Amino acid sequence: MKLTLRRVVIFLLILAVSVGFGFAFDGIATLVEKHQYPMDSYAELIAEAAENNGIPQVILWAVIRTESGFVSNAVSEDGSIGLMQLTPEEFSMIGADILNKNDDAELLYAPKTNLQYGAAYLSHLYQRYGVWETVLAAYDAGTKTVDAWLQNPEYVTELGTLAYIPNASTASFVSEVNEAITMYTKLYF
Repeated sequence: MKLTLRRVVIFLLILAVSVGFGFAFDGIATLVEKHQYPMDSYAELIAEAAENNGIPQVILWAVIRTESGFVSNAVSEDGSIGLMQLTPEEFSMIGADILNKNDDAELLYAPKTNLQYGAAYLSHLYQRYGVWETVLAAYDAGTKTVDAWLQNPEYVTELGTLAYIPNASTASFVSEVNEAITMYTKLYF
């Protein structure tokens, strides 16, 4: 009887320690993930831009993380600027065609303006394509390129959505944004 009670107590202690380690590991893993997928920079501006343009916040968080890593003065090799990595040409087009504005391209460096323009463009693309994966592909490769892909039966599903992205860089961008969406959803939304 004593031997059995001792075994039960040892088993319960081992179980309790194992559960404790499990919770500790999960907590540490979550902290590491939150460091990799932060949500402290520009939170109010991102919430405002998402709400003003009728798109989910998680999309903006994921695109910004993938595009600029939350560096508001980031400039890429192709001349894309700011959090949402918009070119001056895209900025002018979004202003004229979507927002009915004629803001100076220097405002691309202003986080609030960059977010509003990028969110407006994502909203516009969503109204056009209706599928986030296609929207993300168009955000990266441009609408003319994506429209050409959508006309090619090798690249579309029976429903007419992109099944395959033939450009490796755009496919990688879409994959990275989707991974970030998954992580932001898991951690915060």
